Amino acid sequence: MIQFDLLRAGGAEVKGWEDLVRDLELDKIINAVAQKDELVRDVWTRMLLMPETDVESIRYRQEAVRDAIRNRNVIVELYNFTRDVITRTRRATFLVTYDNPEVVVFETAAGMRIMIEAFKDLKGILGRASFSSQAFRGLVDTLMENADDGFIASAKELLSIFDIRNDTMEFSVRLGAQNTLADPTLLVPKKEGGILKKLFNKERAYEFRLDPHDERGAEILGDIRKWVLANIAPTMLNAYESLLRFYTTLSEQLAFFVGAINLHDLFQRLGLPLAYPEFSEGTLSFRDLHCLSLAISLNRRPVPNSLETRNVSAFIITGVNRGGKTTFLKSVGQAILLARAGVFVPASRLVLPSAGAVHTHFQREEERSMSYGKFEEEVIRFRRIVDSLRPGDYVLMNESFSTTNQVEASEVARQVVQALVDSGVTVFYVTFLQDFIYRFIRDNGGRAILLVPERLKDGTRTFRLLQGSVQPGYALEIWDKLVRSGSSGGRSP
Repeated sequence: MIQFDLLRAGGAEVKGWEDLVRDLELDKIINAVAQKDELVRDVWTRMLLMPETDVESIRYRQEAVRDAIRNRNVIVELYNFTRDVITRTRRATFLVTYDNPEVVVFETAAGMRIMIEAFKDLKGILGRASFSSQAFRGLVDTLMENADDGFIASAKELLSIFDIRNDTMEFSVRLGAQNTLADPTLLVPKKEGGILKKLFNKERAYEFRLDPHDERGAEILGDIRKWVLANIAPTMLNAYESLLRFYTTLSEQLAFFVGAINLHDLFQRLGLPLAYPEFSEGTLSFRDLHCLSLAISLNRRPVPNSLETRNVSAFIITGVNRGGKTTFLKSVGQAILLARAGVFVPASRLVLPSAGAVHTHFQREEERSMSYGKFEEEVIRFRRIVDSLRPGDYVLMNESFSTTNQVEASEVARQVVQALVDSGVTVFYVTFLQDFIYRFIRDNGGRAILLVPERLKDGTRTFRLLQGSVQPGYALEIWDKLVRSGSSGGRSP
């Protein structure tokens, strides 16, 4: 009846979503956005983990998010109002069985009265906003067209027939062949000049009054009444479910924008930069990109990273431990997921080459229940990722295939990453496999770059990553510390 779509998002969750949530610390982000609202939590989980989207749909959502933030008070009021309508409707509708047509008709009528009446207030709330986005203008237009004052008045008039507190329902039947009854028809009460009279009213040539003592006659009339109700019960149930679906869908979609408003407030409180991602084929660049989950944990701005690349498909990350490599990986994955959902990211600028899905393959602790080794477990998990990969997707790997010896691990990593890059997949790979790093960077020229943690001349670690070669001094730094420790203990050099 009332068609709208504020999100243009569909499909099931991406396969392996549990790994995404764990590896990228999405729970921290979703909890901060939801603020203990379960509907916001569920909707944001689905939006972050949707397997398919496209650039046009993302831009559509970005425009709507901007609109929602500009009209934040109206969005929050709409969200609370629709949830209240749903709650009141379900409390007023006691559908314990669908087998009794009388129960179906009168209970659905009670619920529809609440939802029809709510249209007036819903339009009033929308009228206080100044929407400019295609999404919200479409919602306003379809409501004004399909739920105007005439429709509301007509619907309320029709539903008044089915008020169980004042049961004045009238019906008629036709006398058929061999005095059988046929064509049970609901009669709409006459109302001079009423719309429903023109549409539904039928003239009755004869009238029959039942004697109050005629029990058999009353029983027959009761059967006819059930017959009439049985004919209209499916229509009433369908109308009720359509109206409830409208309010439920509107509430769910508004929950996404309520979460975006909450996220916007979080950015302002933490002093994070804010940018709506752009898309340009072959370009992956960002400026001052922050790890959002880390910002939430620290309750302040963490160290950001910047990167400018063109036609690069593999980002190999290596270097000293606790240099910011995994945090960098998480920040990239989180930013891509936020971008795909259609919201802003914690950066001054972000440009992505595609709207592809994100997949993660992080190292796991060995479980006692495993019937195979850690390397086999890594291969099995990666196989599941490969089965759902498409060109344009992103794969984030953290020390993958490092549970076997250096030679075997390097060869497996080389073959896997090369196949991904050749298939049009963008790869971010944190690894210490030196043989793999040098061979892969050498063989892929400009398609692959190396990122290493920055270290100042005095040895201070900035937790930023820079493009370059492996810094030659970090292994010697560890050796020097061991030597100094041994010297202080009185050992001979």
